[in-house]
Amino acid sequence: MSVRFLLFSGSWENEGNFYLLETEKSIVVIATGKGYSLVDFQEQQIGLDYLKENCYKVKAIVIINTSFQNVGLLEDVCQILGTSVPLYASFHSKLIISYLFPWLGNKMVTFEKNQEVKIDDFLLSFLPLNSYLVGNLVLAINCFQYSFYFLEAFVSSSVLNNSLLFSPSFLPDFQQFLKNKKRDTFLITSFQGLHWQNKNSLFFATRNFPKQSKPLFFLLYDFDWLHILELLTIMKNWGTKIRLLNEEFFLLMKKILLHNPLGEVIEQENQKKEDEIYLLVGNPKDIREKLDHYLSFFSVKKKASFHFVVGIPPVIGGEEQLARLIDYLYTQSELITNLSKKEYLSLGISFYDFKLLIQFLKPTGIIALQNSYKNENYFVNLPGKFLTLNNGYSLDFSTRKTSRLRIKKSLISLEELLLKQRENLGQAGLLVILLTVEWKENKLQLKKISFENLAVSLFLNISKLEHKIKNWWDSKLVLDIKKSDPNKIIKKAVERRLNGLVKSYLSLEYEIELEELLILLFNR
Repeated sequence: MSVRFLLFSGSWENEGNFYLLETEKSIVVIATGKGYSLVDFQEQQIGLDYLKENCYKVKAIVIINTSFQNVGLLEDVCQILGTSVPLYASFHSKLIISYLFPWLGNKMVTFEKNQEVKIDDFLLSFLPLNSYLVGNLVLAINCFQYSFYFLEAFVSSSVLNNSLLFSPSFLPDFQQFLKNKKRDTFLITSFQGLHWQNKNSLFFATRNFPKQSKPLFFLLYDFDWLHILELLTIMKNWGTKIRLLNEEFFLLMKKILLHNPLGEVIEQENQKKEDEIYLLVGNPKDIREKLDHYLSFFSVKKKASFHFVVGIPPVIGGEEQLARLIDYLYTQSELITNLSKKEYLSLGISFYDFKLLIQFLKPTGIIALQNSYKNENYFVNLPGKFLTLNNGYSLDFSTRKTSRLRIKKSLISLEELLLKQRENLGQAGLLVILLTVEWKENKLQLKKISFENLAVSLFLNISKLEHKIKNWWDSKLVLDIKKSDPNKIIKKAVERRLNGLVKSYLSLEYEIELEELLILLFNR
């Protein structure tokens, strides 16, 4: 009668979510998100190995939404499990998954509102969720004496009145949905970008754009449906149309907006007009590649005339990936508006919406993923008992004990990584940077830098790179780091920031594209 929640990744802010629910007979996979740091890869590899070893127990994959943080590993997981495991999703999520991963379209099973699905020990039920994600779901799983509620990106209200995202009857429907919950009820949720209050919107951020003469070029993520639909509403209000620079995404939008008047404001890529407004969508994995591809169709003079409007939040890859994209756009045009700054745009969850959700559900315990030391400051103001679970651990709900997940396959060692990369020393490799630091006058100061200089092209100027890192240290690497921050968070922040800066520097200076950059930070 034991049931476990296994978390492979997702306990750190802006990671890919990868977790599942398991009994002795069955496994239901709830999220298959992907991370891009070396640490994320190791933790997610544990999950892939676990599914491979227990593939006979996996009975379903549930897609509660199509955020890249939840579906980035979906193809890998489906290749491991084969074609017999069904994927459950909403109607709109099926359309989006078919766009993202065309070969998975036939495996998708859609459901009706409040439909129940019995899978061995699990009884699954679903409800459309008010959200900034099209097709987002509340998933309830009853198992033995327990009820588990999986959801994220809950939004109680918005400046955008669109039935694709918001139902005026959601709250009474949600209360009715909770009537079948067991006495032992657990909420498992990701609340990336938790904030006190957010009234920001493209409606406010773009109000002065019609006065400008330059053609507008918007960049958004393909899971940011709130701002995609806001942008189309803005175009409708302006009495103009917008050209989608992606034929596949254009076809997807036509299906999603089949009976919606907003479908009239979008135009296809190959319609030859003197369009003044463009939209390019992508995800953290391919946004730069798509940008290069579609900009190549325009002349240098035309690109220089663009007003680029960046609305992609710094998720999965962090601030460095976004900063590199902004830097690249400045090589194309002088006018860039970055709406991704928190004071302009946010895809996070309101503290009051999160509190409202907890008050409705009244759970026995809450596993809050996508955590950070900043978000933990909110816990004291929220009702309920928060349960901490780290990556690579499982929680047994019958004993309330956590245990580290065991795997047969050991993680790849540093020596193996170096050996693998040295086999191809040309334009790809692994660069190892070792930093020795110390706290002095409440500032984290750099004492020494060491390099593994055989792991990358031999013509790399190590002394110049060392000088760059020293210049970045105070201005970009440890600017907002405090001594009171946990060591694990400090180390991860420095690794992530330096990773992005060095990769960008090597790409521009030497045209070296590293597969991985490993930074080891030692405190003394």
